[in-house]
Amino acid sequence: MTDESETRTELRKRLRELRRHLPAEHRTNAEYAAARHLEKFLGSQPPGLLGTYMPTDGELDINQTVDNLRDLGWRIFLPVLQADLQMEFAEWVATETLQPNKFGILEPAAPAELLSASCLDVVLVPCVGLDESGNRLGFGAGYYDRSFSGQVAGTERGTRLVGCAFDLQLVQGLVAEPWDVPMQYTLTESKLRPVSAPAPE
Repeated sequence: MTDESETRTELRKRLRELRRHLPAEHRTNAEYAAARHLEKFLGSQPPGLLGTYMPTDGELDINQTVDNLRDLGWRIFLPVLQADLQMEFAEWVATETLQPNKFGILEPAAPAELLSASCLDVVLVPCVGLDESGNRLGFGAGYYDRSFSGQVAGTERGTRLVGCAFDLQLVQGLVAEPWDVPMQYTLTESKLRPVSAPAPE
């Protein structure tokens, strides 16, 4: 839950602390359960292009299922940061070398091709906080919002955004900023589900 007096910065700090201090057994079980939900979801539809992420700062790690998804025919992509504060996606080939970016997050070292978010079918998005309407609280750098804004929403391809978090990061009534791009699905250890439509005013 959120406290109305709690700022986004304070909420971000509190939720990051909570996920970083998850007991190891709880984390392992939660990540296994979330990976199974993702496999079931993606296995029920034609394979395509999937954007995932390399976890940092205690984020939910669902990459244990990457090899299984490749076997199902999905091509896996990772974010690559650009000098102009933009983010594109490069295919993650199983044998390829990954290198840390300026934040220490691994990404393909020498991508043969870079794709925008709108070229992907599904993108898994790490969240600091997430509510039932798909509003997302991120690190605050804005890379994901800039990548998705004007490219994903309303495109014919219909890229689906899946917000990924632990159950303890689910909050009520996140107030979205004008630049925030909402998720269409939420994924935690409990379930993967479409977000709830916002209540009419």
